Amino acid sequence: MDKMNSDYYNAQKDRYFYRFLLYIILFAILALRIVVQYGVIMLDPNRKNGAPSGDTRMAATERGAIVDRNGRLLAVETKLGTVSLLKSSIRKKHPKADADEIDQIYRDISEKLSPLLSMSSNEIFTIIRTTPTDYVTLKRNLDETVTNKIKAAKAGLLDESDYERITVIYGDNSAGRKVVEDAEKAAFENRKNLEHVRVDIVAGRVYPEKKLASQIIGMVGRDNDGKEGIEWAFESELRPTSMESGKQLTLSIDVNIQYFLEQIAEEALVENKAQSVMLTAMDPHTGEILGSASLPSFDPNNYNAYPGSTWRYQPALYTYEPGSVFKIFSVAALLDTGAITGNTTFVCTGHYNHVNPAITDLTVHGVVNAERIIALSCNVGVSLASERIESRIFYDKIYSFGFGQRIGSGSPSESAGIFREENNRRFKPTLAIGQGISVSMLQMLQAASAIANQGLLAQPKLALKLTAPDGAETHYPAEPVASRRVMSEQTAANLLQYMRATAAIDGTGWRAAIGDIPMAVKTGTAQVAENGAYSETDFIASCMAIFPADAPKLILYAVIVKPQGESYLGGRIATIPIRKAAESLADYLKLHRGKNPVELQSSTVYFEEEPPLPPLAGVMPDLRGYSKLSLLPLFETDSGYIIHLEGNGHVKTQSPSPGTQLVHGDVITLYLE
Repeated sequence: MDKMNSDYYNAQKDRYFYRFLLYIILFAILALRIVVQYGVIMLDPNRKNGAPSGDTRMAATERGAIVDRNGRLLAVETKLGTVSLLKSSIRKKHPKADADEIDQIYRDISEKLSPLLSMSSNEIFTIIRTTPTDYVTLKRNLDETVTNKIKAAKAGLLDESDYERITVIYGDNSAGRKVVEDAEKAAFENRKNLEHVRVDIVAGRVYPEKKLASQIIGMVGRDNDGKEGIEWAFESELRPTSMESGKQLTLSIDVNIQYFLEQIAEEALVENKAQSVMLTAMDPHTGEILGSASLPSFDPNNYNAYPGSTWRYQPALYTYEPGSVFKIFSVAALLDTGAITGNTTFVCTGHYNHVNPAITDLTVHGVVNAERIIALSCNVGVSLASERIESRIFYDKIYSFGFGQRIGSGSPSESAGIFREENNRRFKPTLAIGQGISVSMLQMLQAASAIANQGLLAQPKLALKLTAPDGAETHYPAEPVASRRVMSEQTAANLLQYMRATAAIDGTGWRAAIGDIPMAVKTGTAQVAENGAYSETDFIASCMAIFPADAPKLILYAVIVKPQGESYLGGRIATIPIRKAAESLADYLKLHRGKNPVELQSSTVYFEEEPPLPPLAGVMPDLRGYSKLSLLPLFETDSGYIIHLEGNGHVKTQSPSPGTQLVHGDVITLYLE
């Protein structure tokens, strides 16, 4: 009996030992598997910035956003999908299939992906067939809605949006449930061959305003690194590290002002059949660019669909001879150095014959002083005045305004232009009329800031500040450039007075005036200089405006390159976009206008008040009859809708019509008369 108990005990002991040993072996295998999987993850060539391995990859940190001065998103990191196909996966599953059978599988996949990718099935099939590599990229930069639909289709499931759509159409009842059931069966059967389709999610850049301010913002390349514009100039600040997201960059522009200017520039481009149009608004005291249109432009979401010439910010890059607008700086230099006074007179006979070829005017202006030289844009008068200043003094004064130098606006595309002192008889008179010097739009705005800012020069800038992920702010530039005096207060005041005369009825810039706000204006027309000669057919029309002239708040500058319409004269065509922009911005910025009542007289005047502005809360209200001024609250809050205004006055028609259901991102256009 004792022996039997002993044998039983020993057998039980052996069983416990072997069971324990088995547990140890299983644990070791499990541990080894975990180590191997971890090693695969760490060594995965697709793993980047801490992203997980597999079909779906996402960067752990994000590129910093770019926003306008009011916080409106202009560039933001998002999850973007890339849909691809592995041909070897199909051949591996169908090893005995011939070429025709493989093509049939390609066609089946193409037809199923066609509605999801918004591409024709033939287009998808062609991409698959003609791509020489095993890995075939079908489409990039897909938003989350599309990628979710493709993932659902691969799994043989309905996407959530499909359920919502069926419920809206058929209702949440037995009929609706029957439709859902049938759709689920169809989705399950439709999944065949889609297992060969791959969906990768990666960090991508989206530009929600599309073409708006695109040349300023620039874009990123396929690796999400800055390629042009602000994206390139601030690459080191915007780009994330493995530990921290990039900084947010706040620009000086206001999205609404930018929209106004781009609409007006588009009209000028079409009406004048021009090669390009630039229109910029700047605060003369801070140098902040509030809006800067440059057309033609591009959509950074799909930049490869546009010529490379449209990618760069032309107001900083493109240089040209400024023509007669430059006379305001020539006269400022002559006055400030004491070469002439406001009372010095000259006789314009229509020809200045001291150089060959002669400098001429379209008409004889007779006796002119500094004010009449500006108001009438008199070439002969300013050429005669230039004889009273030494070349070196004239050069140094013009150089002090910032010409011939990069100005540091924040744009990477800046050009210094061409400006050098020449030792010949033509140097002073040709410089005085805006020839023999090459400038950029931003250089002209910088120089004009001294006239609007009591003689102090303000450096134009496009960037305001950088905000780190922890909220710490750094203003840009970190050490702001102090305004420097380049002319006396009296010279600046005189120039403003002369430019106001240009906007008078007998001045060249009268078409730019808006009537109830005093405007200081100067127009220009310049022949395009190409290959060492002046063109007889290509011109640049321009107009500079400072307003209100009695207390400057804005500088507007329009440049129309190579117009081919009815006129090429700055006084006729460049003044029109200036007037339209001044009208829009005066209302938007709530500048005091002479026609608005500001004080009560002895008698009482009654004004019919407009009803309160209805909210944008999912349903389009009736905004007909509301004035442009009363619509401004729509732009002061982020409603989630894109709002466009066209024209001036009161809302005549609107799109969408009253009562229409609205969804986030809808475009609302109001037409004013």
